[in-house]
Order: sequence, then C-alpha cells, then structure tokens
Amino acid sequence: MPEAPPSADVISLALKVLATQGLRGQAARAALETMARERRLPVKRCAALIVAAVDGRVN
Repeated sequence: MPEAPPSADVISLALKVLATQGLRGQAARAALETMARERRLPVKRCAALIVAAVDGRVN
C-alpha cells in the first residue's frame, strides 16, 4: 500500500476533486470544511477520505 501523502497535499488533492464538481477556491474549501464539520472529522481526515474514494480505496 502506498504511503499517504502529507496532509497539505491531501487537502490540495481533495480541493482538486471538488473543483471537478464545479467548486473552486473559497467555495471548495468551505464545502470541505462543512463536510468535515457535519461528519465530526478533522478537515485533513475528511480530505483523505475524499481522495481515497476517488482512488477507489473506499466503498
């Protein structure tokens, strides 16, 4: 299993994923923060889950 990217990279990757959904800049960051808050997760963890889902590692 590959190593997890550093947290800043994970957040950046998650923001890129959100950009593919039409959210850019502050809107993407706000969406990520809202998702994390709703799930009671740290932003970094929520970002990692988004990236993992895109990579096919989450069902």
